[in-house]
Amino acid sequence: MSGKYGFSGGIDLPKTTPAPKARPKVDDSSLSEAVKAGADLGFVNREPTTRLKPGPKRKEPQDKVSIPGPKRVVDDFRAFCSTRDLTLWQGLELLLEKQKGRSG
Repeated sequence: MSGKYGFSGGIDLPKTTPAPKARPKVDDSSLSEAVKAGADLGFVNREPTTRLKPGPKRKEPQDKVSIPGPKRVVDDFRAFCSTRDLTLWQGLELLLEKQKGRSG
C-alpha cells in the first residue's frame, strides 16, 4: 500500500473561484419608486414584525421559583393543581390564601 490510509495520489480539489464583484449602490430614489410601484400593484410588506412572547399578556411583574423537594410532594402538588385546572402559580397562590385565612 502506498500513501496514507491506502490512498495514493490524494484527491483533486476544484479550483477556487475569484470573489464576486461588489454590487453598485442602489439609488434611494429608484428604490422608493420601485416600492411605490409594487404597492400600487398590490404587493404587501413581508418583513417580519417584532415577535411577541406567546401566551397571555402579563398584568404584573413576573419572577420564577425553583423548589427542589421529594418527588412525592412535587407530584402531589402537581396533581392538586391538575385536578383543579390550575397553573402551578395559581395553585401556590390558592394555598397561600388559605393559609393567610387560617392564621390571620
